[in-house]
Amino acid sequence: MISLVILLYGIFAFLAFGKLPLTFFQQDEWAIFGNYLYWQKEQLSWWNRLFIYEQDTHIVPISNFLSYLQYYLFGLSFPFYAIVSISIHAVNALLIYYLTTLFVRNKFIGFLAGLFFLTNSITQQAITWVATTTGTAGSTLLVLLSIVFFMRFLRRGEKKTDILLSVFFLAISLLMKETSIFCFVFFPILWFLYGKKKNVFSMIKTFSPFFVLGITYILFRLYFLLFGYHSTSVAEELSQPNILVYIFRIVTFPLKFIAQSFIPVPYIIALGSTMVLLGYPHFVLGGTSDPYVVETVASDIVSYVVAFVIIGLSVFTYRIKVIHKIGIHKVAIASVLFISLSSLPFIFIPGKGGYLSLIDGRHLYLTSIFSSILLSVLVLVAYRVLGRKKILLVGFFVVLYIGMNMMVIRKALNIQMGIAFTRQQILKTIYTLYPHLPPKVIFYVESNTAFYGLPDEEKILPFQSGFGQTLLVWYNDHGENIPSCFFQSKYLYVLLSQDYKECGGRGFGYYRNINLLKESLAANNLYAKNVIAFRYNSFTNSVIDITKELQNKLQ
Repeated sequence: MISLVILLYGIFAFLAFGKLPLTFFQQDEWAIFGNYLYWQKEQLSWWNRLFIYEQDTHIVPISNFLSYLQYYLFGLSFPFYAIVSISIHAVNALLIYYLTTLFVRNKFIGFLAGLFFLTNSITQQAITWVATTTGTAGSTLLVLLSIVFFMRFLRRGEKKTDILLSVFFLAISLLMKETSIFCFVFFPILWFLYGKKKNVFSMIKTFSPFFVLGITYILFRLYFLLFGYHSTSVAEELSQPNILVYIFRIVTFPLKFIAQSFIPVPYIIALGSTMVLLGYPHFVLGGTSDPYVVETVASDIVSYVVAFVIIGLSVFTYRIKVIHKIGIHKVAIASVLFISLSSLPFIFIPGKGGYLSLIDGRHLYLTSIFSSILLSVLVLVAYRVLGRKKILLVGFFVVLYIGMNMMVIRKALNIQMGIAFTRQQILKTIYTLYPHLPPKVIFYVESNTAFYGLPDEEKILPFQSGFGQTLLVWYNDHGENIPSCFFQSKYLYVLLSQDYKECGGRGFGYYRNINLLKESLAANNLYAKNVIAFRYNSFTNSVIDITKELQNKLQ
């Protein structure tokens, strides 16, 4: 059976994500690669690399190490990152298959849960954006292992080895991404639902290793909070709301997570827009709902309604007698509680980041463990309630649901493939024409288009981060020895960055504004011959060399 499951998951993973190796790096990868180049060139200690440099309050040493290992092995060869990403996702699906069989003792429902997880379009960003995969999908793998061994402990005779392995994998997951902190609350709930010996002695015996881990982790974080880092965030980003805001979030965030774990954000927005059109015409201009209202208040209301429907279905499932007989009624409650508790770390996000109505798909990757399990259980409920004669109807909706999710993933990857081709062609064209850089150089690249919602006057290339830093990483990877100082503090990484500086015996700059370029040349005693210039045309998705033309104008 397991061999067949692995084969089928492999086929579905290929059908859904097979085009991922044909895409390219998107955004944060360039900043991460810049950090790793700084590590290497400055020969930082591993303690500094993994725990101190550019960590701020986000202490994830194992994620840092694994991401660095990938960069060390693969460099800028994107297909290898994609293969690792898809592989981790497939392994997680297999673990969900096994975990579901521990809950419901039904291999087909376990297979269905893993398949729902594998083809979930809501969480695709965690796999297709490889910068997030190690921290998100990797930590989820460890959380899954921790839950699996805890359920084995509850289901198979409470062996001490199982509980110790559960604590071990939870500890590693916390060092990959802090979002698994809520498991300290979720595991006692599982024990209450599935434990065989529910007494004080059994509780102390079961959770004393978790208590030790919790205290150790708190002390670990306190050390870095007090002594381990110097914050690079501005005060506004770290400002804390008052206690009433936290009370409001504790009630509302779980509802948002429940709803958006099942309904994709575009549908939430569409429903919110319709609600505004029908009920709030004073927020409608030119037949279009105010997007700010739609994506905040309206989306919140839609999420709350959807969440109550899902909670209602879970309670209904829990109370069905036929479901009680086969012993799977508890998993519906466990699923809703897991999804709700997974919102806990987001409740305490400081600054503006904490006021979120729409949740990025990568943040729902962890919740999709139990949203997938709950969906598979609801399929079983439908089968039991409707009877065997309606199995074809149930099967039709399952196939339709999986097929639609796979179509969404493939469509998104098709778009990314087009963008990836353009980005790679731009970088390859520039490098091919200028494979060696002079000691002092300024790149000037003008564009005819403003991308990513920027105002018309901010015309940039189709890159989601500063093109100057992308050039630095690209040239260094292709043999140019760029000094470490150009990779410090994310130089030229911010999307609209334009600057020139000299350090380490070299000078490097990037501009897209001709006036700023002229000012920089004058301020740094540079000449027109120090400029390499290109013009990007969004209609042909290509760059042309205008170096000679611009140099003549500057002279």
